[in-house]
Amino acid sequence: MEIEGVEFRCEGGQLWIGDVFSGYGHHQVLLTGDNDSPDSEHVQAFSRFKKDLDKNLLEVRNKVPFGFLYRPIRIAPNNENRIGVQFKNRITGNQVGMIFWD
Repeated sequence: MEIEGVEFRCEGGQLWIGDVFSGYGHHQVLLTGDNDSPDSEHVQAFSRFKKDLDKNLLEVRNKVPFGFLYRPIRIAPNNENRIGVQFKNRITGNQVGMIFWD
């Protein structure tokens, strides 16, 4: 299934996984749903975020101390339909928990 130009595949019955590319590289996108389609509210939240993907990723990265050391690796809405971005340290490989966009 394609959403906002991103191809998603259903894995495990409720998890929809897609891959999106930005100026920061490759990112995994996770949406929940059922076997037939992702949750419509998650799709809407991702669509809003994707409209200005690079700008929005930069905005979230600026919330991380020493953000220039981190690259975004995963984008996912939570149960409140807020978009979170997970980052990975470029030097240590440590991952930072989800930082919310809105």
